[in-house]
Amino acid sequence: MGRMMDVIFSLFPKFYKHLDADRLAAVVRETGLDTTNVIIRDGFWVTAAGLATELPAFLRILRAEGLNVTFASAGFPAAQLIADPTPLAILAGNGITEFRLGYFRETKDGPRSSLGAARKQLEQLIPLCERHRIRAVYQLHHDTLVSNPSAVWHIVQGLPARWLGIELDPGNQGFEGFEDWGRSTRLLNEYLAAAGIKDTALNRDIQAAGNPDKGWRRTWVPIDEGVTNWHDFVRSLAEIDFAGAFIFMPFYNKDEPDLMTVKLKREVAYLRGIIKTSRINRSA
Repeated sequence: MGRMMDVIFSLFPKFYKHLDADRLAAVVRETGLDTTNVIIRDGFWVTAAGLATELPAFLRILRAEGLNVTFASAGFPAAQLIADPTPLAILAGNGITEFRLGYFRETKDGPRSSLGAARKQLEQLIPLCERHRIRAVYQLHHDTLVSNPSAVWHIVQGLPARWLGIELDPGNQGFEGFEDWGRSTRLLNEYLAAAGIKDTALNRDIQAAGNPDKGWRRTWVPIDEGVTNWHDFVRSLAEIDFAGAFIFMPFYNKDEPDLMTVKLKREVAYLRGIIKTSRINRSA
């Protein structure tokens, strides 16, 4: 028998910002997803400056369409929230239970000092999250201070997992932060709150074969075409009884939204098939 875990299939709608909220809900239904994240970013449906008014307006439409939206892709820096936790109160007050924290970056003092500073910020931030009953989620991402599970473990260990989570991201980790999935899930275990669902492929430009990288390039592709072993990924999460969001990130064909939607629907079916054959259940 396979293991049981609760998974919600959600959309990171970065390249659907041309749609209004009700049409976005239609894309969610068309592709077989359960819901969508709310992105908080300039140029999108909800901005940081307009959070107090734009967030409830956006959520009202999506919830009227039957979508339960509880995850915000926000990107607020920890230092900003420590100085002014008002966004935490607004998010929580509108039914958001988890939000993506802003990325930590290496400072001029180097990686050791930067990791220590990140830990100190988390120690200050997490009591604020607890006060407002909302969980901060840190996404592993290339070109940031923390791009792999081993590194993030050093800044989260011992902090309460109820208010601090980690998002694995096979697509981003493929650039510089990949570690064995079974090891990663056992290491982070109760901290794992979400998984970014996107993938890459390696292609070679023969014309650039003489370059130091020998012409190899990593490009975004649907998960049924990329390098990640999603069977292994799902199995590793199931072994720790993962409960959280699978956040689909269609980064391919971003200038062809109709084609992107076709491929996204195929991705969703592909991952649901893996879960079904692995005998892993998802929440209704």
